[in-house]
Amino acid sequence: MLTRIAWKNIWRSKRRSAILITAIAVGLWGGLFAIGIFTGMYDTMVGSAIDRQYGHIQIHAKDFLAERTIGITIPAPDSVVSGLKTIPGITGVTSRTVIDGMGSSTTANQGVTIIGIDPAQERGVTAVDQRIVEGSFFAGEGRNAVVIGRRLMDKLKLKLHGKLVLMFQNPDGTIVYGAFRIAGVFDTEAYAFDGVTVFVRQSDLGNLLGSHLVHEIAIRLSSNDDLETTACRIAAQFPALQVDTWKDLAPELKITAESADLTMGIFLGIILFALLFGITDTMLMSVLDRTREFGMLLAVGMKKGRVFRMVVLETLFVSITGSVVGTVLGVVSVSLSDRTGINLSYFSEGLSAYGISSYVYPMLHPVTYPTLGVMVVAVACLAAVYPAVKAVRLKPAVAIASYG
Repeated sequence: MLTRIAWKNIWRSKRRSAILITAIAVGLWGGLFAIGIFTGMYDTMVGSAIDRQYGHIQIHAKDFLAERTIGITIPAPDSVVSGLKTIPGITGVTSRTVIDGMGSSTTANQGVTIIGIDPAQERGVTAVDQRIVEGSFFAGEGRNAVVIGRRLMDKLKLKLHGKLVLMFQNPDGTIVYGAFRIAGVFDTEAYAFDGVTVFVRQSDLGNLLGSHLVHEIAIRLSSNDDLETTACRIAAQFPALQVDTWKDLAPELKITAESADLTMGIFLGIILFALLFGITDTMLMSVLDRTREFGMLLAVGMKKGRVFRMVVLETLFVSITGSVVGTVLGVVSVSLSDRTGINLSYFSEGLSAYGISSYVYPMLHPVTYPTLGVMVVAVACLAAVYPAVKAVRLKPAVAIASYG
């Protein structure tokens, strides 16, 4: 009975209730859309790093990441790769030779990271081959082909099929030079990666080094949800090697990913906190407009607790109605923009420093909805306290006489 009365009461002043519901809906719609954009950025940044360079998991010899010495290699890499392929959930494995060296053209020099790969294996782990903007990813190329980043090519003032000289040390300290022909150019979201990374065939590096060295094995999983479980299984199977997930290799991405839900909660909290004052003010006006009505209810014997609950229910109904409308608008907006993406190419230079694509695809995680529901109920209850207290503190005789 009290619930039905409270629902009817909020529509006695249709304009006031409609304005309040609209304010709540618009506030939540804007908040959800903004959160969708932020979440899309976070997921794009993490996904790009996995696709571009890290894979989900990497294996190295002990101390390689700390020292990055060419002589610290993975022993018996072929047997490690074979063992990894038997582990459920692993969809791709690639071995790499990783060397820090120098890249030179006729006009400039640049420190580079030389990554020796098997192109077929690499396609199963990363997506650099899909980011080729000129040439190809070692398709039909002869010996000593190299694929480099667009920004590195611009720094060295090179062109497709131009000559790039790579210089590095072999394990005995001898300086090795190799002349490579640019077969392809890639362009990713990461400014730093594109400015220092070159890919060559592992076999070509082996010819220059006189041996086949493997410093890194990258692994692709069918689902990121299996990350920790699979990493632990690999570590148990190969205890002499160092096993790292992308979270270990890029701690800044781990922090970003883990802070996404927290950021979402804080952002929604700020929006609802701002709405708190509007809801309180509107409900207080409603109580003051109905002073005589509340006075009469108290005079005929309605308990103060029931009056208090009625005001709280009215506030909850208004808040939940506005929240449902705002949530629906937010979900529809995010779903529509997720299909086409939002073009932020005007800010592409700044976004690339953080590995974020110039196209962002908004998304909302399932955790958003229960979080939103709890926050809305909490804010509505807080907003109802002062107007409800004001109503139950009315003195019936005074209230009736004042508006008689």
